[in-house]
This record gives sequence, C-alpha cells and structure tokens, in this order.
Amino acid sequence: MTAVCTAIAITVAGVRLLAPVPLEVLDRKFLDFRHLIRGPLAASDQIMIVAIDETSLARLGRWPWPRARLAELIERLDAAGVAAIGFDVVLDQPVTSVDRRALEAVLDADPQRPAGALRDVVRDQLDDDARLASAMRHSAHVALAHFFEFGGSAPPDLLRVTAALPELTVLAVAGANLANVPGPPVATRARLPVPTLAAAAATTGHINFVPDPDGVYRRLPIAVRVGDRLIPSLALELIRVSRGTATTVTVAPEGIREARSGALELPIDGAGHLWLDFLGPPRTVSTVSAADVIDGQVPPDRLAGRIALVGFTAAGFDEATTPFAAVMPGVEIQATVLDNVLEQRALRRPWWLVPAEAAVIVVLGLIVGPALRWLRGGWGTAAAIALVVVYFWIAQALFTATGLAVGGVYPLVALVACVAGGAAYLSVVEEGEKRRVRAAFRHYVNPEIADLIAREPARLRLGGERRLISVLFSDIRGFTGIAEHLPPETLGEMLSQYLEAMTDVVFAHGGLLDKYIGDAVMAFWGSPAPADDHAARCCRAALDMLTALEKLNRRWSESGLPRLAIRIGISSGNAIVGNFGSSLRFSYTAVGDTVNLASRLERLNKDFGTTVLISDDTRAAIGDEFVCREVGHTTVRGRTRGTTVHELVARRSDTTAADSSLLSAAEETS
Repeated sequence: MTAVCTAIAITVAGVRLLAPVPLEVLDRKFLDFRHLIRGPLAASDQIMIVAIDETSLARLGRWPWPRARLAELIERLDAAGVAAIGFDVVLDQPVTSVDRRALEAVLDADPQRPAGALRDVVRDQLDDDARLASAMRHSAHVALAHFFEFGGSAPPDLLRVTAALPELTVLAVAGANLANVPGPPVATRARLPVPTLAAAAATTGHINFVPDPDGVYRRLPIAVRVGDRLIPSLALELIRVSRGTATTVTVAPEGIREARSGALELPIDGAGHLWLDFLGPPRTVSTVSAADVIDGQVPPDRLAGRIALVGFTAAGFDEATTPFAAVMPGVEIQATVLDNVLEQRALRRPWWLVPAEAAVIVVLGLIVGPALRWLRGGWGTAAAIALVVVYFWIAQALFTATGLAVGGVYPLVALVACVAGGAAYLSVVEEGEKRRVRAAFRHYVNPEIADLIAREPARLRLGGERRLISVLFSDIRGFTGIAEHLPPETLGEMLSQYLEAMTDVVFAHGGLLDKYIGDAVMAFWGSPAPADDHAARCCRAALDMLTALEKLNRRWSESGLPRLAIRIGISSGNAIVGNFGSSLRFSYTAVGDTVNLASRLERLNKDFGTTVLISDDTRAAIGDEFVCREVGHTTVRGRTRGTTVHELVARRSDTTAADSSLLSAAEETS
C-alpha cells in the first residue's frame, strides 16, 4: 500500500514540475478562491485613481479628449500637490485637430484677425501636443505609458526607437548574461508615446501584464527585455519618480534572483513576474472623477502626497478579470501593482516553491499509504480528507499572513489519486485473497461458508484457536472385505459416489469437511463459522447420511453391486481449530480430546451393535429434537475417564405414533 501511494505521489510530483496547462489553470483558480476566502483588503492611502469615467465623458466629451484637457488635468493635480502622475493610457497618436472651444475663444477675442495671424496663433498657441508637453515639463513628475508586443520578428529599428526608454540597473552574478537569462519577456514591437510628449514627460513605463491561459491577469513582468536592456513597468517608474529611488535587478544564469526599489523589496519569481495580491472589487482603491478634478471640485488634501493614476473606469474601454470581479477597470490593476509594492504585500512565489510543492506531495503520499493500511474502510478516507483540510488550512494561513501562494490543486490531486489508488489496490489484493480462500475452502465447506471465510479471513487464525465444536467420524463396515471381491474400477466408482453423497450432506448442514481417510469421513461443525446448534446440525447430518446411503444401496443393488453399511461417531466439546502443518504444507483441521472421542465412538458401534453413537455432551446439547438411547458407560481406549454413550436413533419429528411409544419405552429402559 505504501509503495503504491508513494509511486502515485512521485508521479504527481513529476507532473507538478512539468506544470501542464490544464492543471495550472485549476491551480490559478484555486489561487483566486483564496482571495475570496480572505476577503477584500484596505487599499494604500498613497494612491489615487483619477478616473476617466462615464461622468467625465458626459461632461467633457467623448474620448479622445483634446490634449489641452489633459494638460489642464496635470496642472490641477500639480496644484493639489500629488507626488507623481501616471497615465494608464498610451498617447501614441499625434493630434491633427484643433480644440473647437479654444479656437472659438481666439476668434471671439479678435474677430478681425487676418488669416496669416490666425494660422500663427493656431500653430503656436493651439497645438494640443505642445500644450500637453508644456504642462508635463512644468510638472516634472509625469509618467507616460507604452505597450510592448511579443512574438514574430522585431523590426530593424526597434533598438533605435526604444533607445530613449528608461532601463533598470542590472547586477549580473555567477557569470550571467542578460541575453541568455530565462524569464523576462522579449519585446518585438513597441507602441510608444508621441516623441514630443515622451521627451517632455519625466519618464515612461510599460503597462504589459502576463495573461494566464484562462485570460486572467494575475502577474506583471516588472521588466521587458529589449536587446540587452530591461525596460521597467509604469508602476516602478512612478515609484522612482515619487520617491527618487531606482530599481535594481539581480540576474543569475537560472533567472532573475532579486529586485529592489530602494528599500522596497519586489518578491518576484524566477521569471521576473510580480504576482498580484488583489485588493477587492472595483473602487477598492480611492477614486475621483477626472472631470471633478478639472473643474476644481476635489479638495487638494484628498490628492496631496499621493500617486495619481489616470485611466479609464468607464465601461467598454480598458477592462480585465480579477478574482473579485469578472470586469475590473485596467487602471485598478495598475493601482494594485503600486499598492502591492508600496505596502510590501505582493504574493510570494519564489523559484524554490515548485520543487518544494513536489517534495510535499511525495511526503503526503508517504503519509497516506500507511494511513490507508492502518485505518481500513471509511476511516482511511476520513484521515485523507482530514489531511486535505489541514493542508488547505495551512496554505490559507500562509497566504493570508505572509503572501506565500503555495499550490493547492496538485496536492489535492495527489491525495485523491492516493486514496483512489490505495482503495483500488486494497480491492484487488483483498479480492484476490478472497478468491484464494474460496478456492481453498470450496472443497471443504458449502459455498455460503466459503464466502463468509473469504469476507472475514480473520476467522482462520493461524496456529489454531479454542472453539466449541461437534465432530463426526464415519466409516464403512467391512470395507476391506468388500474391496477384496470387487474390481478396482468398480470399487473406485462406488467409493466416489459414496463420498460425494456424504460430502453433499455435510455441506447441506453447514459443516466443514475436514478430510477423507480412505473410506472414512471426518467433518465438524462450529468453526470457522460459529453455530450455536452445531451439535444438532451434526446429528441431522448423521441421520441424513444414512438416508443418502440407503438411496445409493438401492441403486447399487439394481446393478448387482453389494450394499454398504456405515458406522458414525459424534462428540461435542472444546477443540483447537486452525491451520496445522509445516511451512510448506498445512491444512485447516481440528485436534483435541473431542476429536479423538468421536473417532473412538465410531469404532465402539461394533461393540454395541449400533450405527450412530454420540457422546454425553452431544446428547445434552441436542435437547429433545432427537430420539436417543443410552447404551452404557465406558472408557474408550486412550482415555482415563469414562463417558456415557448414547445411540442416536432418529429425529423425533420423523417417527410415527407407534414408533414413538416403542422409542419412548426404549429411552426409559436404557
């Protein structure tokens, strides 16, 4: 059993290391479930989402807004004293139109202005990109977003167009070469802000997430590799702008080993992914409407000192799925990244976690195997279920207290597989055991008792046990003389018919056929299946053996064969019953004084001229069901104390009224 469960656990551990997609998706769903069990968290007060929401679109017009509106927004946020401003919107298209309201204001100011002068005003004063660039230069802490694409071949100018992007400080250890380090995604294309805007901004950062196979964003690559450079995410750049601390990454040949932003630790995995500890449903992070900010309706103290993250919360723009909501504004996921870094609560999935989970799975297999063997039946399954509960409780406690996101599906698969495999193994082994027991005992007992022994093999205690039984010995009178006058073939056929008939009678009364000794038969009742009426069963079998022999005699007489007569001895009492013999050959039998007495009583029939003799203990046990006659008190050979011997005459129910009178008289005079 232990070997089977261990083999199953090792197999599942190997699967864990391979991480097949279907099981990985289930494991991610289990991670989502842990968020729901834990519940929402209070968001950091260092972050404020400035939402481009339905209210803003209704009041300021549909997107895209004139860049002057964004410049106004930056100026308002600056005036409120925000620590940094991040745009979760890629401004990659230059403006080719003029803000109608701004143009109308210019015309209203001087309706007679010549066309040439009006053109100069439009170029110098109404250039939206220039207006926004000016606001960003004045702010000096605006971060713009860019977006990378992956797959396919990179254009020849990718390195040139991305040369101005910020990069992380990389510390290579153990001879690592960034070009060969596994993990960080490699960009092949880039959607960058308009060059004039990028030049005016304090920095830019990527807004890429890594979608899992089920389409859910649960992790962020803190950096994307372009050539031999690591380009940071928008969140890291906002932290750098707001705190003045750069992010340093340590790479080793096996992957990214460590990342820090000043005093802040980034608990990344070996691929450089930051696993998000989601905070809650939409609007868990403090949010204000962009229109309210532009209109001056947001008190400055609500914004002062915070990182302002500008992005869409209006339906249909930038949306994603999280454990708490099927539809979550993308800007809230960016805010979650900021929160996790600033509050130091990102989930932890270090490089060693997967091998550790594989080792835990093997240990579980080593525990479940012995548990299933020691705790048979439902208790073993209950113990395995308890182990699952304990594991999940520990996993949830680690998740809540430390953010360590250990796997849940693989250990569950291992436990279920071990329990199922162990149950199947037990079923196969036990069923094989039962088949062997049935095969061994079907020649000695009737099928019902054979099934009982197969179901409860403990009844066959090796070495024997003390049991109260009734033993029957039968033998053919004058068999030696009969054998002398019959051909061996005829004698063999008669003996086979006789033994088969006697065996059928024994089985019919629930007895165990111990052995054939030439023409003699030994059988006993009361073991391995206990029977309170073992003595009565034995006596019924003895009388039915005589009836069966009479039927055989009539058939043999018709064929010109001699008739047979038998003598039977029965004794009841304690005996040692079990498997006796050597390690190479043994048999299930009974031994003791009760057995010896039954054998001696069978022989005493010759002295008393009787057919069936029973011991005094047997007579006391059978009550009034049978007609018996006491024939004397004798000391049989081999015994020191005497015993009263009775003749078993008939079943009382089988006698006629006349027979009953005669038999009763015989009983009284005996």
